[in-house]
Order: sequence, then C-alpha cells, then structure tokens
Amino acid sequence: MHPVSEERSIFKIFTILYAVALTTIALLSVFSQIKIQQALSHQMNDAHVINFAARLRTYSQTLSKLALLLESGRDIEDNRKEFINTLKQWQKSHEGLQSGSNFLNLPANDQDELKQMFEIIRNPHQEIWGAASNMIIVLNQDTTFSASRIRPYVQTILAYEKSYLLGMELIVFDYDRISKERIRNLKEIEYIVLGLVLFTLMLEAGLIFYPLSTRIRKIIRGLVDAQEQARKLTEEVQLANQEKLLRQEMEQRIRSYSIINGQEKERKRIAAEIHDGIGQMLTSLRMKLEQIEDRSMQRDPEIAMVNTMMYSIINETKRICADLLPSVLEDFGLRAAIDELLRLCRQTAPGIDFRLEETLSAATLPKEVKIGVYRILQESLNNAIKHANADIIEIDIDGAANFLQLTIRDNGKGFHFDSHQLYSNEQARKVNGIRNMKERAELLEGTLQIDSQPGTGTIIQLALTF
Repeated sequence: MHPVSEERSIFKIFTILYAVALTTIALLSVFSQIKIQQALSHQMNDAHVINFAARLRTYSQTLSKLALLLESGRDIEDNRKEFINTLKQWQKSHEGLQSGSNFLNLPANDQDELKQMFEIIRNPHQEIWGAASNMIIVLNQDTTFSASRIRPYVQTILAYEKSYLLGMELIVFDYDRISKERIRNLKEIEYIVLGLVLFTLMLEAGLIFYPLSTRIRKIIRGLVDAQEQARKLTEEVQLANQEKLLRQEMEQRIRSYSIINGQEKERKRIAAEIHDGIGQMLTSLRMKLEQIEDRSMQRDPEIAMVNTMMYSIINETKRICADLLPSVLEDFGLRAAIDELLRLCRQTAPGIDFRLEETLSAATLPKEVKIGVYRILQESLNNAIKHANADIIEIDIDGAANFLQLTIRDNGKGFHFDSHQLYSNEQARKVNGIRNMKERAELLEGTLQIDSQPGTGTIIQLALTF
C-alpha cells in the first residue's frame, strides 16, 4: 500500500473514532444537563407547592381565629373584611394546588397519591367552605349583629379544622417525600452518566490517544530530522544570500558615492564656470555701466536702475556659486559654513527668525561628513523657506569626536510624509530633495528621520556615528 494512502486511511479511522467519542460525551452531557434542569424545575415547583400547602394550614387556622373573634363581637367590621379576604385566598390556594393556577404559578397535581389525599380532606374542606360562606351571608345582612346566628357555623369550622389540618400536614409530607425521591433518582442518573463518561474517556485514551501519540512521536522524530536538515540548508542559503546582499549593498554604496561625488564635482565645475565666466562678464558689464554713468552730463534714472539690477544679478550669482561650492566649508570648517549659510538665508527670507544652537567640538570632521551634513542642512532650509510658510526655524547641532546630531524644526504648515513615496515614480519630482537627503545619510551610515503632519510643522533629525 502506498504510504500516503495508508496515512489517509489511518487518519480517517482516528477521525471517526474521535468524532464518535466526542459525540457520545456531548450527548451524555446534554442528557445530564436536561435531567438537572428538569430536576431544578421540579424542585422549584415543589418548594412553591409546599409553601402554598403550608399556607393553607395557616389560612385555615386564621379562619378559625377570626370566626371566634366575630362570635365574640369584637371589631366586627375589620374582622369581617379580613375573614372574607382570608377565605378567598384559602379557596384559591386550595383549588390551585389541585387543578393548577397560572396566576399563583402552581402546576396541576399529577400524583395519584396526592389526589387521594385531597379526596380525603374534600369533605372537611367543603364543610368549612360552606360554613364560612354562610357566615359571610349573615354578616353582610343589615340587621343587628347577633352572635347566636353565626355560632353554628363557627362550631362547624372548629369541628372540621382539625381533620383539615391533619390532612394538609400529610399532603405537605407527601410533597416533601416526592421531592426527595426525585432528587434521589437524579443522583442515580448522574452517577450512571458519570460512569458512562469515564468509560468513554478510557476507551478514547486506549483506542485513540495512545496509538495516536505513538504515531505522532514517530512523525515528530521525522520532522525534527527534516527540520535539522532544512536548518542546515537554510543556513547555507542564508550565508549565500548574506554574501549576495553584502555585495549588492557594497555596489549600491559605491554607486551612491560615485553619484554624490560626481554631483559635488559637477557643482564645483559649474560654480567655477559661473564665477570665472558669467561672474566676470557681469562685473565688467557693471563697471562699463558705471563708466557710462560717470561720463553722462546728466544723471539718467534708467541707467541707475539698470546698474541696480546688475548689482542684484551679481549678488544672486555669488549666492548661487556659494550654494554650489561653499568654499568656506573647505577653508574654515562646518561651523563657519553653517553661519554663512544662515546669513544667506536671513537675507533671502528676512521674515523668518532663524535660531541656531550648536555645540560642535574642535575635532576635525571627515570631509565626507562635513559635505553631507552641510548639504542636508542646506536642502532642509531651502524646503522650509520655500514651502513651510514658517515664522521660526530652529537648528540644533551637537557633535563630538565620533558623533554628530542635527535637528531642524519649523512651525510651518507641515505636510503628510510617507517614506514609501520616496521611491515612487509618480512622486519622484516632489520628493527628489528628501530622497537625496536620505541617500546622503545612509551613505554616511547614519539615520535621517522626518516627523511631520499637516498643521503641526516639521522636524528633521540626522544622527551620525563615525
């Protein structure tokens, strides 16, 4: 037989056995619960019935006492009303115990023995009921009250009270006996059900769990061996993948470094060409305009305006050259370059309050770190000035011999930042500056975090360890 077919056959057999065992236990549990609920319902009904049976004895004694009080002539009106109410309650309770009553929540009597007991006290009950009813007729008449007119009825009530009480006491005892018998039967059923459940569990353990545990032990042993082989194979694959990832990461770093290094060289070349070419030409042009203005006999306002525009163009060209190639960074270091950058930013955006707190150490930073930090700060400030609509921009920079942390905060309008959009083709132009900042930070083996939400401003944090 094929191993797979054999496993399926064994699995099917165990499944059927397990389902039969669970079904048997479930049916026994349901049966047990049904019996318990029935017993509880009977117990509640029996307690209720016993309570009303005891009340009948109390009602009959109260009728006798009130009859004697009426015969003695005391508080005729009050005792008459109480006598009538007690008689009605006594009669309703008596009928409810025999035939059942929804109003009194009494079940109908279905016990032959109790029916016989009620038949025994039927005559005393009828005699007491008849005498009490005639007493009420006499008491309701308008003639002057006379004890002699109700005395025969009182004597009848007293005469049959004892036999009625004795009969009701026997009925109460029968109700109590029937209730106990039901509880005893329930105990026997519960013991039988418990035995069947234990027997089922023993069969389940012997026919299902023990054979199944033996097979599972064998399967687990095989799985452990297979897992060990898989682990060794996985380790080999992981080593190969790690080598591949390290190689890819190294290649990516080389490409990123080459790109950024190329960008810096291109910036340097463009800045040199602007400074040596366009810058010199603009300066010569401004000098010619000044000479023309000096030779003019009369001051021409248009020439003055053109001269002013030329001055602004020359300053803007110098600013662009400074952005492309911050010579102060190479000559005087990062601290001086940041001061110069903030000076230019204050000139560009005079309505913004730029606040700087720096605790840079005197240690010389690597060239790559200085350029990377400067470019990230430069890009952050440009974005804040152009897009944030901020009033205050705070720059905190803290550095030591092997650690540097840069934080840029603004109170502007903020924006919704999603790091997954950095490499989206649809958002390439919008997030190009942020992506460049991220790549510079990763190239320096640092972390760049951006925290911003619409209406809450923006926080950019750079952390480097070198």
